[in-house]
Amino acid sequence: MAAGAMVTTAAEELPPSRLVTSANPRFTDNGRRGRYGVAYLRSLAAHAGVGFAENSPDEDVDAVDATLKFGRASAEVQVKCTGTFKVGSGPATLQLEPAWIEKWSSSFTPVYVVLVKVPSVVSDWIDGRPSTTVHRTVAFGKRFDPAAHSESLKFTRADLLTSEMLYDWRDEVYRFHEVGTGGAA
Repeated sequence: MAAGAMVTTAAEELPPSRLVTSANPRFTDNGRRGRYGVAYLRSLAAHAGVGFAENSPDEDVDAVDATLKFGRASAEVQVKCTGTFKVGSGPATLQLEPAWIEKWSSSFTPVYVVLVKVPSVVSDWIDGRPSTTVHRTVAFGKRFDPAAHSESLKFTRADLLTSEMLYDWRDEVYRFHEVGTGGAA
């Protein structure tokens, strides 16, 4: 090494991310997770060509964040976004509030629950590169079934939510309406 050369570490080369704190100081990290979870589902819907209508946050009285519009019929969706679950071989268990269960059980439309998993540090959610943007995110989703989900929903790798899975949801929703309100879950 030449005399006078400076040695730096990787940590010194990268400035700390401004994303560690919100650009709007009144926007909490929990609020950021909520917005990101819905936006992530919206991007999957756009990719699959599915209409997406989000309820206003103050209109979440039915424990439903959005409606997926498949053409002939729609499905309601509740989105939960978390940085606490680990993605591994075991299930992620989402405890359900009794009020949610009551509302979803009385719905005449199929209700799906989506669990979006993000890294615990907000600045790690998205990696913007010159040629691509990488979301360090994974989502799981399944249809709520009041007979099976009386206290919680368990998500496994089989419930991985992709844009292609929305085609399966469309088919389930169509069957639900063709068979009647008791359609197969």
